[in-house]
Amino acid sequence: MAIAKPQTAPQVGDQPGPDKVYGLMGVVRGQTPKVGQEPSEMAFTWPHLVIREAFAFAILFAVLTIISIYVDAPLEEMADPALTPNPAKAPWYFLGLQELLYYMHPLLAGIIVPGVAIGALVVLPYLDKNPSSRPRDRKLAITVFLTGVFVTAVLTVIGTLFRGPNWGWTLPWVHGIF
Repeated sequence: MAIAKPQTAPQVGDQPGPDKVYGLMGVVRGQTPKVGQEPSEMAFTWPHLVIREAFAFAILFAVLTIISIYVDAPLEEMADPALTPNPAKAPWYFLGLQELLYYMHPLLAGIIVPGVAIGALVVLPYLDKNPSSRPRDRKLAITVFLTGVFVTAVLTVIGTLFRGPNWGWTLPWVHGIF
């Protein structure tokens, strides 16, 4: 069985035929492109990385299985459609939005503010065109990200811990968590 060797770069006027084989290095002009390592210094993804990831998954799965066997989920009593709990809280991932709804008009807090936030995230790559990946060079992107995370976290913590009956302020160390 004959192995086809890569040919030289195609010349002007060459007609590629079904029997011609070109290697990638034959088509690139100039020196051989290198990414920084020789092929002998690189490790293949299969099986090295895949085996490590499978091992990490197996350990995580075993730990979560053991925890779920010994620790019960904090479930409440059966739901009663005739009795609404006080306070009626959204799931934790919507508590920040529910807290925002308490302070603002529903149209503003439920549609305009989230819409402006998503629009700002869409526009952000066009405003911050810095190609650097170093954090000290990406001040605008990091500031916008940390501001969003901080505001969301504060609103969620307030809605989770500091809101009690009738959506009033409570202290969790005094009255408990509702």
